[in-house]
Amino acid sequence: MITSKDVRNKRFEKAAFGYKQEEIDEFLSQLEAELDEMERERTEANSKIQILADKVREYMKDEDAIKDALLTVQKQKYEIINDANTKAEKIIAEAQAKADELEDEAVRQHAVAMEKNRAEIAKEQESLIEARRQVSDFKKSLFDMYKSHLEMISTMPEAYEYEEETAEEIAAAVAGGND
Repeated sequence: MITSKDVRNKRFEKAAFGYKQEEIDEFLSQLEAELDEMERERTEANSKIQILADKVREYMKDEDAIKDALLTVQKQKYEIINDANTKAEKIIAEAQAKADELEDEAVRQHAVAMEKNRAEIAKEQESLIEARRQVSDFKKSLFDMYKSHLEMISTMPEAYEYEEETAEEIAAAVAGGND
């Protein structure tokens, strides 16, 4: 590859009927300037390429890191979901067990309460039977008493046996008994 230094150092032999030396020098100067510009642009382009290559390598590292992070996140997601499902199943099982326990306890308490109610009902029925018997006995004794009073009343005389007493004497006797 020819560089601008090669052009600058190149010397031609002079010939009698050759090209004009000034035109050749001017052309070589232009060629040297263009080669310098091209070399500067090539260096600049290589520098940019190097920067871009570094960025690409950096992005590739970042991409690998992102892929690793995504894989880690996916693994964690599945672990979290599995843990959540396991915990949910455990909570549901515990809740079902507690509900069954509460239901069993409620059934047991209900059975106890029903038995207690049956015992109270039987006791109350016995009390009712006893009360009916007592009412029947009272009614019988009341009828017996009523019958004896009727018999006593029927044995009473119809008119006063003491006709000589006057109404005033009876009133005085009653008034005297109140004093």
